Amino acid sequence: MASPISEEQRAKLLRSETRSLLQSPDFIRSPVMSQLLSYLVEEAITNPGNPPKAYQVAVDGLGRSEDFDVQADSYPRVQVGRLRKMLAAHYAIYGGKHRLHIPIGHYAAEIEVDESQPEDKLIGLASPDTDQNSLKPEKSFLFSRLDHRQSTFGLAAFFLLIGIGLIWLLNTATAIPADIADDPANYSLPPKIYVISSPRESGETASDRSAAIQNFFADAFARSAQVRLAAGRPDMSVEQGQNSYLFESQVTEGPTGPEVSFSLTSLLKSETIWSTQMALPQSTADYPDKFGSIASRVGSAYGVIATDQRKRLPDDAMTGYSCLLRFESYRANRDPELLPVVESCIEKSLAVDHLDSSMLAAASFLSFLREEATGRKPDPEKALEYARRAMIRGREHASANFALARSSFLNGNCSRGKEFAEKAAALDPYEATIQAQAGAYLFACSDPDALKYLNRAIALDPRGSILAETALVLTLLAEGKDKQALEYAEKIVPSSTGVGPYYDLTMAMVYAKNGRVKESRLSWDRLVAAYGNEKDESPEQLIRRLITNPLLAERAVQLLRHTGIVSTLSETDSDLDAANKPVKSLRSVRPPQIARQARPRGPQARG
Repeated sequence: MASPISEEQRAKLLRSETRSLLQSPDFIRSPVMSQLLSYLVEEAITNPGNPPKAYQVAVDGLGRSEDFDVQADSYPRVQVGRLRKMLAAHYAIYGGKHRLHIPIGHYAAEIEVDESQPEDKLIGLASPDTDQNSLKPEKSFLFSRLDHRQSTFGLAAFFLLIGIGLIWLLNTATAIPADIADDPANYSLPPKIYVISSPRESGETASDRSAAIQNFFADAFARSAQVRLAAGRPDMSVEQGQNSYLFESQVTEGPTGPEVSFSLTSLLKSETIWSTQMALPQSTADYPDKFGSIASRVGSAYGVIATDQRKRLPDDAMTGYSCLLRFESYRANRDPELLPVVESCIEKSLAVDHLDSSMLAAASFLSFLREEATGRKPDPEKALEYARRAMIRGREHASANFALARSSFLNGNCSRGKEFAEKAAALDPYEATIQAQAGAYLFACSDPDALKYLNRAIALDPRGSILAETALVLTLLAEGKDKQALEYAEKIVPSSTGVGPYYDLTMAMVYAKNGRVKESRLSWDRLVAAYGNEKDESPEQLIRRLITNPLLAERAVQLLRHTGIVSTLSETDSDLDAANKPVKSLRSVRPPQIARQARPRGPQARG
């Protein structure tokens, strides 16, 4: 029997069930059906009560051209009919408490909650009419043939065989490696994460609070590309020694009120690798703001789990999730030695699964890299093609949506870029890098909403959002709020793992704009020493090489010129000291006493 649900619950169930369906074998093998399902579900969430028409389904959902004639072509109706049959076949096999369906007569995806079904899927293939007695094991042939006098001997022989079998199993078990960390196969998929919460005190209120916390983090980690949410509690006899994690929360009464403690245990190493404690928010409505940084710290691209995975990533782990880890490392640090490795692993991953949305989004990013980084010219058309392919199976994936956002931004379409960036940020609201990149691109588009995303990124990852923090400083500089920008910039605490090029570039500008020339020059010199080229390179060339986003790079160049730190051939502004002078190369900008050095680089450089 179906139970009524709220609109908020409906949206969550629709997205959750869609994610589950898209991972099933039939939908993996059918990209057209995956694309259509994702489109109809998104329409059901964003436009409830207003289902799309056949023309919209054909053009927006199935990729037909805008001159599609619904009167002459029944393609959308036929494909939706196929989708209905696929959904019916899926639930006939796997069952499930939550069922997605498309009623006949219109193109609206709906979700039902059937209380008579168990929560878990894969409930079996037996028909409801199957005789349950026929499923019971028949009497052992051994005992059916032994009479009463033989039974004692038979039992002894039976248990002897069991004993021999146990000895054999124990001996052969030692041949199985105790540590699976070096097996590349264990890194093709993200690690599993179990989420459990429990109160120390008994009572209905404490149990409700624990359940609410568990539901929040289960939803947060289900959105993350870095982990796979596992149901229930881990079976330690099975999971111990596996590449998986246990995230636990516990509510206690502290001296000033309820508190909640969090811990993350690596089941591979059987040890707690991270923990923290904080005051319990008064309302569940406050959980996204208060608990968001915890979800980000654990499950983001540069969070505790991803960092732990990178530490022991085998050199020959080159497909799927392991490639995503390598890509994120390159995106953070721009290490030229890592680029060919990343390009190779993306190619191998797409050979295994040509519709892997995360890999296609990564390929789209690399297609935009400048010639200085790759030795070849950027290919916006190829980048857009990768982004569109990523959306075939990834309409509900943040990385795919942001790939389309990036393509739109870099092709000068700020409004469309903002549309997909906002959707990406909503799909994975606790991934600080997406929030930071959305803010940086909107800053480049002079969109006032940039501040919202930049502040959100900083709140999610206070110790690592250098991109967001520096973009926020540049925003204040562009608005003429030089003193406020300086006050904010001096509060930025660079991580010990490095800050990439953004920090020194920003500090050089903000110091110059506030008349602190000496500090400005020192910051610029550090930037050149760490990231300058061996050959003569103008300051503008350096900035455009380091900042992938050409819009953001251009804004940075404009600010750089305006501050008067460096001069250019094209600069004719008489207010600048260096006007009408020859271009200074980086070698002339960099003082001789500063030698080139390998500056530590880390996950903060995420443009």
